[in-house]
Amino acid sequence: MSGLRARVARDFSDQSPLPATLPGYRRREEQVKLADEIAASFEQGGTLLAEAETGTGKTLAYLIPALRSHDKVLISTHTRALQDQLVHRDLPAVQKALGARRKVALLKGRSNYLCRQRMSMYLTGAQLELWEKKSMLIVLDWAEKTKDGDLAGLPFDVFAKGIGAMVTATAEQCLGSKCSDFERCALMKARQRAQAADIVVTNHSLLLSDAVLKAGEFGELLPDFDAYVLDEAHALPDLAGQHFGVQLTRMKLIQWLNDMQAQLDEMGDEPALKQEIIEQGRLVLADWLQPAIEPLQASWAVLAERAESRRERGEELARLADRADQIAAELAMVQAPPSGYVGWCEGEGERKRHVVAPVQTGPVLEQYLWSRPAAFVLLSATLRVSGSFDYAKTRLGVAQAEEVFHPSPFDYSKQALIYLPRHMPNPFSDEGVAAVINEIETLVRASEGRAFALFTSWQMLNRVGPELAARLPWNVLIQGESGSRDAILEAFRNDTHSILCGTRSFWEGVDVPGEALSLVVIDKVPFTPPNDPLLQARIRHCEAAGGNGFRDIQLPEAIAALRQGTGRLIRTMDDRGVIALLDSRLYAKRYGPEIAQNLPAAPIRDDLAEVRWFFEAG
Repeated sequence: MSGLRARVARDFSDQSPLPATLPGYRRREEQVKLADEIAASFEQGGTLLAEAETGTGKTLAYLIPALRSHDKVLISTHTRALQDQLVHRDLPAVQKALGARRKVALLKGRSNYLCRQRMSMYLTGAQLELWEKKSMLIVLDWAEKTKDGDLAGLPFDVFAKGIGAMVTATAEQCLGSKCSDFERCALMKARQRAQAADIVVTNHSLLLSDAVLKAGEFGELLPDFDAYVLDEAHALPDLAGQHFGVQLTRMKLIQWLNDMQAQLDEMGDEPALKQEIIEQGRLVLADWLQPAIEPLQASWAVLAERAESRRERGEELARLADRADQIAAELAMVQAPPSGYVGWCEGEGERKRHVVAPVQTGPVLEQYLWSRPAAFVLLSATLRVSGSFDYAKTRLGVAQAEEVFHPSPFDYSKQALIYLPRHMPNPFSDEGVAAVINEIETLVRASEGRAFALFTSWQMLNRVGPELAARLPWNVLIQGESGSRDAILEAFRNDTHSILCGTRSFWEGVDVPGEALSLVVIDKVPFTPPNDPLLQARIRHCEAAGGNGFRDIQLPEAIAALRQGTGRLIRTMDDRGVIALLDSRLYAKRYGPEIAQNLPAAPIRDDLAEVRWFFEAG
């Protein structure tokens, strides 16, 4: 056995200090196998695709090889919660238990760090009244004390308070080494720590942002690594579509206008230009509401020309001119998406968003990530569909990889029951909505709260959530009405009998072990709406190559999402509960048996009485 694999094997052996020094540790055979496979991947290079179901202990399985390796390792996650957990809890605990001494750094996206230059700019001029707000005063006081400038150290979310754009900088706004606060810049210091570290913990969004920069030869956010561990890898394709495309919102235009006005306020010697910008900005925001993109392009071009004419007056104005040009380029891409991309508009009025995305994310990821000379370990609890990695490999752009699967140690046959009623009407009819409300009420009364109600659309959530709140005696927390995602989760954990009603953001990355969550209800199989423009483009591409849109895209995508949703229920060996999927199409459609095959290996019942007996027996 090679060096790293031998060191990892010793850490899991009978002579290991882990049982005595790591709280809660117990040996898991599947975890040991996975750790060995990851260590081998580090040594041999190439790509490892690993599905490790809930309860396997995949976090420790990759932390130990990373700590015992001599390579520079990047660990990337999908959620900030897991990122913070790794750096502030898991890594220190394992390092202490093993006596492993490797330098670890946490690197987040720039919107997580204080920008002193932006804060100073908004302290002056017309924005001064904002600093009378309590939240702004708290930021100002905290800024004098913070050591790392990580906004997570504040008692609130600055963006939720409406002040995020005033204390953080986007890539376009950052002045880099020409900034007067560069020596104290929290983001630069975090990047310097990452450069010097042996292990860097970051998130997929920052990793993809770095790939975009390196693709355009405009710099980098991350150093090079010998090995990459990508946890929650199933989330990469959708994120890649966002990062390698365009997301143009009205707020992006407003931020540019605000920054231009603030800069002119600071200069104080161009009142005529400031007034012209204000008037032209009003025209731009009016053109935003028009259905055609061409009027907006024309009105924005005037602003871009004005910014260009002042480029030589200073670095800040040069940056604003560059940003105006970038927005003009994005408008052009919206107006005429390039080959291999599809564009569409979401929402209406001020809330609409212009989107351009690559039809296929696989080639993009293959070109800008997997082509790097490094080892890649892609991990998730839900990479397979019907026992195969094929769908994940296509979406991820991984042509050649070692594939491994490690099953959950949970005994779903005893710990869980799946309720799949036959009597539910068409879920898209008014009768179907009424039936869903009645069914969820009955189920939640049987479980005495302690439930997630997960919906496949905001429309369904908004119809069902308030009705449940009116009918049930327990606290009903509704996404979009009951605070931020983190606040809702915290309230749910603290109120054992509460009910959380949410959409797709609660289908994954949510961990509520124990009695607080004993029932997960899903309204229907989560098929992407057939009128989704990106889905339609993907289907056209698939069928042009001889494939079948439903079989090759829609069905596996729905199964993957469903596996994430049902995975919320059983999180420990002691958990017990019911999964309810209120979609009787599984009995009538040919795809029904395949979907059922991908559900947890628990007994399937269609009688509410058996659900009641299950809870009474617990």
